[in-house]
Amino acid sequence: MPTFVYRGKTRQGSIQQGEVDAANQSAAFRVLRQRELFVTRLREKPEARVAWWSLPERTRIPQKDLVIFTYQLETTIKAGVPLSQSLEMLATHVSSSAFQKIIRAVKQKVESGSSLSGALRGHPEVFTSWYVSMIEAGEEGGMLDKTLHRLAEHTDKVWRLKQQVKLALAYPLFVTIVAVLVFWVLLIWVIPMFGTMFADWGDALPWPTAVVLEMSQWIRRHWFAVVVSAVVLGLGARLWVKTPSGRWLVEHALLRVPVVGRLWRNVAVVHVTRTLGALLGSGVPILRGLEIAQRVSGLLAMERALAEATVSVREGHTLADPLARSGMFPALVPNMVAVGESTGSLDEALEKIADLYAREVDRDMNAFAALLEPLIIVVLGLGIGFIIVAMYLPIFLMGSLFE
Repeated sequence: MPTFVYRGKTRQGSIQQGEVDAANQSAAFRVLRQRELFVTRLREKPEARVAWWSLPERTRIPQKDLVIFTYQLETTIKAGVPLSQSLEMLATHVSSSAFQKIIRAVKQKVESGSSLSGALRGHPEVFTSWYVSMIEAGEEGGMLDKTLHRLAEHTDKVWRLKQQVKLALAYPLFVTIVAVLVFWVLLIWVIPMFGTMFADWGDALPWPTAVVLEMSQWIRRHWFAVVVSAVVLGLGARLWVKTPSGRWLVEHALLRVPVVGRLWRNVAVVHVTRTLGALLGSGVPILRGLEIAQRVSGLLAMERALAEATVSVREGHTLADPLARSGMFPALVPNMVAVGESTGSLDEALEKIADLYAREVDRDMNAFAALLEPLIIVVLGLGIGFIIVAMYLPIFLMGSLFE
């Protein structure tokens, strides 16, 4: 939404100037007239141009800080503290200096006449489109405090779900890294010491020992190429996965893995239903809510299913039918959506779906961790066991030769 710079006079004759967000110049003019302001100048603010040699600045604000900020803003608004004063109070209590600058920039826009949603829209790296849309709906409906409460709860639940996924994957990732380091140390430093012991064996070495020694020698000669190749392949794979074709192929493969596919799909279902339910409960139109929900699913197939659902709803059909036809949602989801549509409580139905599948995600995460951890340990044990047996096998054979 474009921003317009205005200058005008109040009823008391004082000069007021600032910025206002509106769909077009006529809409901006109507907003200013509703504020009883006689507009003398109104023009669209030009977009800031970034020099070709400069890198885009990215501001990373922890999700937990955003959750705390939303809860505190709800508390101050409910207590009757003016919005500008609330923002100043919260800016002094934020630990992140980058977040302090953003809150104070929002406060300045609010003091210049902008709405809270319009001021937040200028910082999409922190306040997402669904966050701003819910604030805008709360302002239009005159229930900003209730909207902030719903928004804080939603943001908190999303943050906790992400933390849960990260914690579940932390231990398997740690074990995998340790396993790689152990194999690297064995092949680079330990195995060569055995190689000097078996130098005179020649072709009489057992094949496991010969394979391990040859592998150790090859890695010692080409270790730099191995490290560079691993880094290049890792970065290349990461960039390829971000492309539409790469993302689609990886997604298509992982969704068919028994435990991983169901877990990934259920996480996406929780994100979509919780976001859409929160938006509808705050008064955001369903078409706008579906457009926003597409961007939080994290799955291309689910984005396409929601895009088709948006077209279907725009044509006057129900939401449950396209969700059932897509095949991306469990059968329970369209059934509960149909009940919510028939009873006029779609937002509540979506919240119940999100809570239900959040519990299922919790159960699947525990099952996934319980399955992955012993699998990694077994693979690690087999690998190390093979190396140990290969190194001691000639010693065992030597003993049998002297019997």
